[in-house]
Amino acid sequence: MVLMKLKLSSRDLALTAIFAALSAIVVRVVPGIPIIGLSSASIKFDAALAPIYGMIIGPYLGFLAGLVGGLVVASSLFSILTSFATAISAFVAGSAVKDMLHIGNTTIKGWKIATAAIGLLILGWYATWVGQEAPFYPILHLAGFFVLLLGRGRIAKAFEKGEGSDRNWRPDLYFMLIGVFILPLGFVFSSLSLNLVLFSVAYGISGVFMLAFYIIGGVAIVYGILGSRVKENYVMAVALGSYCGIIADHMVGNLVFIQLIDAGVLKVPPEILPPLFMGVLPISAVERLLFTTIATVVGVGLISSIRRAGLYWKRE
Repeated sequence: MVLMKLKLSSRDLALTAIFAALSAIVVRVVPGIPIIGLSSASIKFDAALAPIYGMIIGPYLGFLAGLVGGLVVASSLFSILTSFATAISAFVAGSAVKDMLHIGNTTIKGWKIATAAIGLLILGWYATWVGQEAPFYPILHLAGFFVLLLGRGRIAKAFEKGEGSDRNWRPDLYFMLIGVFILPLGFVFSSLSLNLVLFSVAYGISGVFMLAFYIIGGVAIVYGILGSRVKENYVMAVALGSYCGIIADHMVGNLVFIQLIDAGVLKVPPEILPPLFMGVLPISAVERLLFTTIATVVGVGLISSIRRAGLYWKRE
């Protein structure tokens, strides 16, 4: 058997521990989005941060950080198993932005690993009876699969190239204006009549969207004040890597959900699952795009800051 050889330095261990702790804190402190059909669980916002772990410390350490962070705060079989969702998210995102990955004595293109991971998850969906009755559900995941196939190594090259040569501090008015525009939307969701029945009555997630607007708007303003001189291709690479990681997280959660229902662990009538998944697909699309936006804004700012500080390095 060919085993992956991974030598861990003290810096590797420290960064893995930091991101695992951050994941655990976010799960504990930040309210999640209720899971439809499972009132006792929720989708946590560490789903938006896990891709960043993989892009900063690499897919293997990112996987470890996401898994450990989830297991530390897990309180049920469902939360234990879905800890692998954030771990897979970090792995896929980290692989998507890496040019080459080493597995034992074999070197493989990172985008091939990420594509294979998402492809296997999609096949896993169709291997379930629910997937066979709801064949159009993985549209978000198929989009990520084809993004990687079309982007191939260009995503990794744009990510590694990163910023331009101009590293002088200059505020970015564009991001500041975006933040100023987004922040009031959080207030709108919290207090005005735009709390539609779709969100507030049926699923009770308008407050989470309010929080998300505040997070995105605040980060955009801070990022604009600090200044950004990043290339558009780099931002797109972070966005695409984040999206692929986030939809991988999503499918792992779906498969765990189905398997636990089939095993009788979760008390949900099985016959409602296919229409339930198709019915919440628009909600899932909004959630995943929201998480991708958060991951992109936070990721671009954080990774750029780390690079400027000289703390970012490539793992060989």
